[in-house]
Amino acid sequence: MNITKSTGASMIKYFHNQVLLKTEKLLVSYLVRQARRNMAVDTLSVKEYAHELYAAVSRKMGIAEPKPFNASSGWLQRFKKRNKITNINIGGEEASADRVAAREFPPFLREIMEEGQYTDDQVFNMDESGLFWKKLPSMTFVVKNASKCRGRKMQKERITDLFTTNASGTCKLKLSVIHTARKPHAYKSMDMIKLNVHWLTARKAWIFSTLSLSWFDDCFVPDVKKFCEQQNVPFKILLLLDYAPGHWIKLWCWVARVFARYALSKGLFNMSLKTGVMPESWRMADVIPIFKRG
Repeated sequence: MNITKSTGASMIKYFHNQVLLKTEKLLVSYLVRQARRNMAVDTLSVKEYAHELYAAVSRKMGIAEPKPFNASSGWLQRFKKRNKITNINIGGEEASADRVAAREFPPFLREIMEEGQYTDDQVFNMDESGLFWKKLPSMTFVVKNASKCRGRKMQKERITDLFTTNASGTCKLKLSVIHTARKPHAYKSMDMIKLNVHWLTARKAWIFSTLSLSWFDDCFVPDVKKFCEQQNVPFKILLLLDYAPGHWIKLWCWVARVFARYALSKGLFNMSLKTGVMPESWRMADVIPIFKRG
């Protein structure tokens, strides 16, 4: 933008660079599209794309020798101020979700519930969340003329919480907590079994396949069985899990173990060995795990 002032005149005339105005308009549209696509754009990318846009707009407008444009840091700051553009931190997992699968899952789940005659009381969902319980706020308030507030090393000590409830909301199971210590120093004089949570341990406080099986046998099954007895609900449960490696790697081991328990309790193995007959249903059985998607 050039500014000229005539001698003896009090009026200042602004001559805008029309190529730059068109470039900035296209650049704003580009940033909006990228935001809708949940795509991150850094400073260097904005400058490079602005330079390419400026050259393309000049050619389209038939200007052989446009005014020099370097996409400097000063121009970028003024561009952000004119168009009210700010930098934000991108967090969370929302952009990684499979939206198509999320739309298709509810009718698929309803079909399974109708086929298996599950009620909302019998359909449970388990999900986990990490909690950095020592993490300090990343921002603070200071007086303008005060000294600089120095940062500290971020505390990465965490626990993992497991939340389980049914579709009707009538049963919220006891919270399960995964900690790195079997018995922390603060609980040295307490019985961990009498806590209001199920206390589980892992080296990094993360859930993994063996621990998920332990949670299922020792926490989920007893609590759900108690709920079914109290509410007179058939002990026939459909459990929904996230499609995470810690949930499904040893699922088949669990299926085989449950089947073995049932077969031994009914004496099916001994009957098969004595008669020499293998039930057809055993040969044709097809076990399919059902996981949440999205």
